[in-house]
Amino acid sequence: YRPVDNCFGYNYCENDAQCYLDNITCPTSFSCACKECYFGARCQFTTIGYGLSLDDILGYSIWSNVPFSKQSNAVKISTLSTILIFIIAVPNAALSVITFQTKRSLEVGAGIYLLAASIISFITIIIFGLKFLFLLLSQMVIITNNSFLSVNCICTDFFLKVFSSTGDWLVACANFERVLTILLGAKFNKATSKKIAKRLILGINLFTLASFMHDPFHRHLLEDTEEQRTWCVIRYSSSVKIYASIVNILHFILPFCLNFIAVLAIIVLIARQKSRICEEQTYREHLRNQLHEHKHRLLSSLVLVIVAIPRLIISFASTCMKSVRNPWLFIGGYFISFIPPLLIFVIFVLPSEFYRKEFNDATVRIRKTIQNRFHLQ
Repeated sequence: YRPVDNCFGYNYCENDAQCYLDNITCPTSFSCACKECYFGARCQFTTIGYGLSLDDILGYSIWSNVPFSKQSNAVKISTLSTILIFIIAVPNAALSVITFQTKRSLEVGAGIYLLAASIISFITIIIFGLKFLFLLLSQMVIITNNSFLSVNCICTDFFLKVFSSTGDWLVACANFERVLTILLGAKFNKATSKKIAKRLILGINLFTLASFMHDPFHRHLLEDTEEQRTWCVIRYSSSVKIYASIVNILHFILPFCLNFIAVLAIIVLIARQKSRICEEQTYREHLRNQLHEHKHRLLSSLVLVIVAIPRLIISFASTCMKSVRNPWLFIGGYFISFIPPLLIFVIFVLPSEFYRKEFNDATVRIRKTIQNRFHLQ
């Protein structure tokens, strides 16, 4: 093979890869020499810069025209993980919505944020499940309709990013309002809080939608004639790559930093308020007591941050996926990123005496309604 500027009239290789022809005079085949951190027959995939994509990580592990029973272990384990995530997501969303839709929960903005986050988290998991299913079926060459594949390529990852980021921001807003509740004390206005929450939820949705609006315009189908596959690829200019990287990291870092800072602020503010009342104890003793009393809130945010860190490290560290042969680290990081939407009920309802009571009261009302409607004893 010899290096050339183009293959068969234009450069088949993506992402500035070097194209090689088997014969300059009468070429019959070509190959691409990928830059570091790019891979695929035409160097069309990467795991750096602007977030992980399931197409990049798992696409080549799916064997075309091969039944599922004979697919690779990576595909089988990923399928099992997707099913498990979906099984957990359904009851989590249902129980969370039951809790946060009560009248008392919606008296303040935090309850509105958490209700919206519960609904958004379920939508996120639905889109993720569809994304995985369509990728699996298309790479197994079960789905071959180009129009369907094009719409799926343009829309699915875009909406997955939008809803996932929106959920992160809503949880951060709920935690931030807890700080305001303690900081303002009796001056905290519930009615104003509700108005702000409704407007902020709309604003967050529009903001995340606008910030990712570049994504669908740079997604295209790539016909791989060598392997008889159709790939969904992203073609960014250098400036758009920088913008996409900044947007991706900001949507990840800022909400989770706000979560952690908010919990620490809650504990410190409560300790300061009580230390003024109880002069027999020192500030350090009060702070220790408040850490013990509110440790579930601190641990909740820590869990959210910890489970999201692997994806951040994998996406933006110097390490990158250079080959399709060993995708396990990136598969793990990708699936871990969908754990936070599964934890809303566990993190916000179970540790809270108020929300547990709201959940119990709501389930009693639902049970009575069902009994009355169907005349059950």
